[in-house]
Amino acid sequence: MKKILFGATALAAVSTISTAYASDPIKLQLGGYLEYYAVGASQDSDYKKANRVNNFDMQGESEIWFSGVTTLDNGLSVGVRVELEGGSDHDGASDIIDESYLYVSGKFGKIELGSTDNIAYKMRAVAPNASYSEVDDDSIPRYLLRPFTDDNITDLGFDGDANKISYLTPKFYGIQFGVSYSPSNDAQGDDGVSASETIRKAANFDEAWAAGVSYEREIGAVGLLATAGYTVANGAGATDNGTTNGTAQDWAFGLNLTYQGFTLGGAYRGVSAKSNSGFSEYDGYGWDAGLMYSEGPYAVSLNYRQSITAGNAGIAGDNQIDTYAIGAKYTLGAGVDVFGQLAYADYDQEGTLQDNKGAYGGVVGIHLDF
Repeated sequence: MKKILFGATALAAVSTISTAYASDPIKLQLGGYLEYYAVGASQDSDYKKANRVNNFDMQGESEIWFSGVTTLDNGLSVGVRVELEGGSDHDGASDIIDESYLYVSGKFGKIELGSTDNIAYKMRAVAPNASYSEVDDDSIPRYLLRPFTDDNITDLGFDGDANKISYLTPKFYGIQFGVSYSPSNDAQGDDGVSASETIRKAANFDEAWAAGVSYEREIGAVGLLATAGYTVANGAGATDNGTTNGTAQDWAFGLNLTYQGFTLGGAYRGVSAKSNSGFSEYDGYGWDAGLMYSEGPYAVSLNYRQSITAGNAGIAGDNQIDTYAIGAKYTLGAGVDVFGQLAYADYDQEGTLQDNKGAYGGVVGIHLDF
């Protein structure tokens, strides 16, 4: 009888514990996007002849997202997100999985672990843009080719999707803080193999930090979003043992103002890199500004962006990019948008070796969210 009673008591205890921690297991849901667009461009005649640039192309990009979340009985939410490249990346990237990370959130804030962008990048405010061919990144150079790769966009961070740990505080009166730490840029950890820790070009880093802050509030009918961020990477320079360490750091500020369908905003990013850091060619700055108006299914925008980089040592002058763009979007239905963009770009290479002045082009395409 005692054995039966003891067994029943133990079973009840286990049931109680199970009930205390019971929660639905994570069930993955599908999401993502797919876009394709026709591109027409006219390049500088001398640059076009030297580089055999086409006037027309079809480009696109797609990703499939697997995401899910469960809420524990103690109130904590635990989630996962994996982003699968859809095989049509207009960057020509060879990776199969773009991002893969988990997170835990609650009253204390949010913690992220895994391969994803740093907090300073995620918290940034950018210039508003109606078209999916954004001007705050390198979308436009995909169809208005430039004679050099150095380009200071307003996105923060040298660590990309390196494995990292990030923490984001709750919002206090509209203010939120965040910090990220990347031990290395190697998915297998900091194993000392410099070739597997590549950052940007040939530069390596032992660790990278990022910090961000945002302030968001409504002032009457005006919406305000202001952000600031900072990242730093301790590079290993040209040597494997790091004896000639170089440091790269960047900082950025962003601002968005909204009022009755109008959004005005932009961002500034400065980059400071030592000559032995391996990515000193990005030493300089970049900034962008935009004005967008949206009403119902329509949206139109006007944008400008400039990039200044130091380029290669020993050659006079800087690499400069000036881009002007007009964008538009129309929503046909839930998750279905048609979009277009007209852009003009002036690429001025240091030493005037291969300038691509007077390049202009346009994009017409369709974007699907699912």
